[in-house]
Amino acid sequence: MRDLLLIIAFVLIMAYLQAKSSKKILRYNSKLTSTQTEKKDNGIYMIITLIIMMALAMFRGISVGSDTDEYHRIFINIISNPDYANVTRYETGYIFLNKLVGKFTSNSQGIIIVTSFIYYSIFIWFIKKHSKNYALSIIIFYFFIFGASLTMIRQELAMAFLLIAYDRVLNKKTISAYFWIVIAFLFHSSAIIFVVMPILPYIKFNNFMAIFLTIIVIILTATNLLFRIFNIIAPQYSHYFGGHYVGTGALAITYQFLRNAVFFILIYLVIYKIKDNRVCGISRLNCGLQNNFVLWLIFISAVGLIFGYRINLIDRIITYFNTFYIIFIPNVLKKYDKNSKKVLTFLIVLIMTAYMIVAQIYRPEWNTIFPYQFFWQ
Repeated sequence: MRDLLLIIAFVLIMAYLQAKSSKKILRYNSKLTSTQTEKKDNGIYMIITLIIMMALAMFRGISVGSDTDEYHRIFINIISNPDYANVTRYETGYIFLNKLVGKFTSNSQGIIIVTSFIYYSIFIWFIKKHSKNYALSIIIFYFFIFGASLTMIRQELAMAFLLIAYDRVLNKKTISAYFWIVIAFLFHSSAIIFVVMPILPYIKFNNFMAIFLTIIVIILTATNLLFRIFNIIAPQYSHYFGGHYVGTGALAITYQFLRNAVFFILIYLVIYKIKDNRVCGISRLNCGLQNNFVLWLIFISAVGLIFGYRINLIDRIITYFNTFYIIFIPNVLKKYDKNSKKVLTFLIVLIMTAYMIVAQIYRPEWNTIFPYQFFWQ
């Protein structure tokens, strides 16, 4: 509990400093007859914060994160047994990366250091480029991504590569987007669901389609069709379709569903109803297509969690979509006036902080990040 409170306090302080670090700059208007003043966010505290989180991920002990010890074991097996890659279920890209790291060190901490450096570097680039409020992005990154970054190495790598694909889609570079989706797939096969990413902006988001898809999701969840589909598209994960992975964790799924549903409504009201162009980033994709893109991603992040009542580990797949909240929420809150933005930000932080503390007290098995330990301890 102490470690949890300390890092929450650190993140909030750094976010506050980031919010106060914006500098005022003068820009000439198009006619060069007058100037206008605006705030320029340099992102310095955001970068420092994420670098410190990167260090915590790189140098974490084997007990930090539910899968960290497994990745140590995988690395040792790959570099010591040439045939291991032929019998393991782990993806080609991740095995190759282990072999590459193994050429420089036999210490299994090497793969933890290298992978953490890769995906944190991409996250820093992504937030710096796409967020309109670095301070809030710091907070949301901590609550949505930090814990996963200390647990799910392969999926975090896939997430990072999908962020690059998202950037490519915004810039209408479809071939490049598919290249990064393939790279993500080579590190975690569940990333295959993002094969539709480049076409999502061109599928009109509307209420009828949303309701129809929600009904389909409910039907699949209530029947055995979901298991059959997963057994076809991801048979290597069939062991997740039985035992304690099925029908458990309803409390956690309910919380995540309600949280994502609230975020969806918050963003929906701004983008779909108000249609404020300020929520759109600078890209080759016009604002209407960007709105479709954002709405589809956050809709899936909410409705997809309904599957979690059948297979509780579905929340790991939804984590892909939750990742985009680190820019969606800050960018949308820019639409609100100063006082409303403060209230909404406070409520978001309060709800997520309360959840983490309650989970640590009543369900500590949900999170193996705390207490934190360095690998040399």
